[in-house]
Amino acid sequence: MSKMVDYSIIIPAYNEEKIIANTIDEVFKFFKNINRSFEIIIANDGSKDNTAKVVNSKIKNYKQLRLVNNHVNMGRGEALNNAINNSNGKIVVYIDADLAIDLELFPKLVNAIEKNNVDIAVGSKHMKNSVVEYPKLRRLFSKAYSMLTRILLGSTIRDYQCGFKAFKKESIIKIIPYIKAKKWSWDTEVIVKAQWLGYKVQELPAKVVNIYGRESKVHLIKDIKNMGSELLRLFFERITFKPKN
Repeated sequence: MSKMVDYSIIIPAYNEEKIIANTIDEVFKFFKNINRSFEIIIANDGSKDNTAKVVNSKIKNYKQLRLVNNHVNMGRGEALNNAINNSNGKIVVYIDADLAIDLELFPKLVNAIEKNNVDIAVGSKHMKNSVVEYPKLRRLFSKAYSMLTRILLGSTIRDYQCGFKAFKKESIIKIIPYIKAKKWSWDTEVIVKAQWLGYKVQELPAKVVNIYGRESKVHLIKDIKNMGSELLRLFFERITFKPKN
């Protein structure tokens, strides 16, 4: 049986051989100054490049590093489900592999769970004190998506897709069985269904930074279509939604 730790930090990865080594180094550099037990889990979503090989080479240097594999590409949501179910932390945090959100958000998220007793703490690019610089078109899409989600799904959160979230482990493992999304809409479904189920969700302002200067993996038109269909699914599901026994 694996030893319980305070924090599990999950980094979902798909074809990230170019950046994953640097990401691991940066995350460990940050967490070595935190006086709590932790593990770093790379949730490899069936990468076709050398992502897994690079991670395995890093495991030799970092005893807290683990690799959890989806053997085929199943989507970020499935990669996160797999990693969360295999994690040992009392609090589970996920961070996007490009480290687009400043890591200084971490203590604020876990403080919300440990001190304010919330179940989920999420970073937000749409709060008054958020610091954000990215293309206007993406910003417009993000705000429009947020508004639609609040209207259609009865949620109070402003930003659903920020790639930095923390979960109380005992809560998220009870929420996951309700989640049907396998890909990018996983975040939205987790948040709104957590609220439908009565869990506490707190939003905190995030600072967006650009570590690698690489192009985003977001495909705007394709993702708008897919996430729009997911919002409609959740809208109709909300009508008959009932907690499981």
